Amino acid sequence: MSRRTTNDWAGESIEDLRARWGRESVVLYGKIDSTNAAAGDLAEDGYPAGTLVLCREQSAGRGRAGHEWHSPRDAGVYLSMILRPVDLAHPAMLSILAGLGVVERLDAGFRGLAPGLKWPNDVVAAGKKIGGVLAEASWSESRPRYLVVGVGINVRPLGRSAPKELSGMATAIDTVTGGKASLAEVADCVVAGLETWLPAAPATLEGDLLARVDRYDWLRDRRARLTMPGDASGQRGTCVGIAPDGALLFRPDRGALRRVGDGVIDPWADQPSGTRGG
Repeated sequence: MSRRTTNDWAGESIEDLRARWGRESVVLYGKIDSTNAAAGDLAEDGYPAGTLVLCREQSAGRGRAGHEWHSPRDAGVYLSMILRPVDLAHPAMLSILAGLGVVERLDAGFRGLAPGLKWPNDVVAAGKKIGGVLAEASWSESRPRYLVVGVGINVRPLGRSAPKELSGMATAIDTVTGGKASLAEVADCVVAGLETWLPAAPATLEGDLLARVDRYDWLRDRRARLTMPGDASGQRGTCVGIAPDGALLFRPDRGALRRVGDGVIDPWADQPSGTRGG
């Protein structure tokens, strides 16, 4: 679809947003396919590292494993950042720490939200998803040319247009807190959270950093179903924690402790529709 830029977002002018976040390169759209796709095209056109891309609505927002991200107009923060040069020696760590940075800022900024991090890159509150992080790289031979990190945060309550399957596993900041959050203040949390760790993430989670991840590890001690590529049935078990290398520690009901680097973990799989996410 064609993309048309605008000069304001969430009641803030582009000049105000540039001053607010301390950067010149901010690009605003109304309705587009996705901020990650737009940011990737801008990166190809030479836009600098740190460029922020925001929109009011996405028609093809997406999350991890190609899942659709419901992105209605003016109901959330849909934002992507261009990063370069990029150290992708530890790609899993980038997603975890980007998510951690956003969760910590949201926790400090919104009373009663009490967000958590669902491995590897979802933001949850009140037992349901309120957001997610998606990192996508462009490669030249064996080297990454740039990285686009996108974040989607549900702010306004999910409306009737939301897919039915989201009712048991997704919610929004306003629903959890009972207030009406400023979209710009939520975006502040996202931008500051991404800047905490990117573009380079540490190789391992150690000391205070591991303790911070553990504090927000929402999956810890929860029952879940793990589905790996090529295994449609999955395994039931218990999430034990996150290892220093960023892997999920998962104890199947039958078998030894597993270290999971790439898989889908579903803590809502065995809960009836309408009661999931508690």
